Amino acid sequence: MDLSLNQLKAFYHAANSGSITRAADRLFITQPAVSMQIRSLETQCGVQLFRRTKKPLELTESGKRLYQVARKIFLLVGEAERILSEESEAVLEPLKIGSTKTLVRHFLAGYISRFRRAFPKIQIQVDEGSSEEMLRSLVETRNDVAIVGRLPYDEKLKAIPFIQDELVLLAAPGHRLCSKDEVSIEDLVGENLILREKGSGTRRVIDTVFEDKGIFFSAFIETGNVDFLKEMVRTGNGVTLLARMGVDRDLAGGNLVALPVKDGPFILDIDIVINRERTLSHADEEFLKVLMDR
Repeated sequence: MDLSLNQLKAFYHAANSGSITRAADRLFITQPAVSMQIRSLETQCGVQLFRRTKKPLELTESGKRLYQVARKIFLLVGEAERILSEESEAVLEPLKIGSTKTLVRHFLAGYISRFRRAFPKIQIQVDEGSSEEMLRSLVETRNDVAIVGRLPYDEKLKAIPFIQDELVLLAAPGHRLCSKDEVSIEDLVGENLILREKGSGTRRVIDTVFEDKGIFFSAFIETGNVDFLKEMVRTGNGVTLLARMGVDRDLAGGNLVALPVKDGPFILDIDIVINRERTLSHADEEFLKVLMDR
């Protein structure tokens, strides 16, 4: 027997309210539709469920037994709806993104805006810091997703290659190195290097470049504040290497000059990183789809 839930629902509400009319109101359908569902159920089962000569409706013995079972079924249906409702509410939990200031300002803003348009009810929390700090936030489950410059990763983390950017050597217009056709890494020995702090993906690339050349260097200034770093270079206090995405406007405005480097290009790999020990929420999964749909 292929029992229809709609038939059973029509029977249950009619039995529960004692009226076809009230059952129709609760189900938002017409009275004839309710009567048809109940008659179809009776015909299919070969039993009479109501004594229709009485008002309010009176159940037969078979109807009473079926009502007790139907009542349990719709209590369970209500529980299932409650669970699904709670899961739906869980979508409204904040999406916690960790990234670097440069990526957030010059690259991720567009992706975050696109996600916001698709899911306007989800609050987005953006945490900024060095790549190392953002990876630590994933391990400690303070953030859901991190977009960072590539570093050695904890075994708890899963990295998804995302994009690449080029590091450019920057100086103020008129700096002595601007007169050279090409600048070598050796030419930077003795220069005031103003660099990103240890723990940033940018700094790891720079350290690797100097190590490969066997050159020991010491940064004149280390800072996580990119705006301060660029201002120090602009005012002639030294040179730096930064991701191109964060300096295009400065180059276009003539505040900084990109110097050609014969040892380059120096590539910064940028990854999407998640905690492999943590179950992704619906919001996490949808944000990853937005990031990968490029």
